[in-house]
Amino acid sequence: MNFSLRNPWILVGLALMVIPSVVMMAAYWSELSDVQACMALEQGFDYRTGECIQGNTIFVAFSERHPFMVNSGMILSMAGLLACMVGLYRK
Repeated sequence: MNFSLRNPWILVGLALMVIPSVVMMAAYWSELSDVQACMALEQGFDYRTGECIQGNTIFVAFSERHPFMVNSGMILSMAGLLACMVGLYRK
C-alpha cells in the first residue's frame, strides 16, 4: 500500500475529522471549568444560562444545549472520513 500525506484528500479528511472534535472538547472543558468554579464556591450551576446559582443544579446534556455544534461536528467528521477513504483509494 503506497500512500502519501501530501495527498490533498487525506489532509482535508484528517483536518475535518480532528478539528470539530477539538472544538467540541474545548467548549466542553471550558464549561466544565465554570462548573468547578461554582462548586468550589459551594453553589450550583445553571447549565442553560452558564451562571452560578443558589440551590440544586439541574443537569442539561451538552448535546441538548449545543445541538448545532454537536450535529455539524459529527457531519464534518463523517465527511472527513469519506475524504480520507477517497484519498487512500486514489493514487
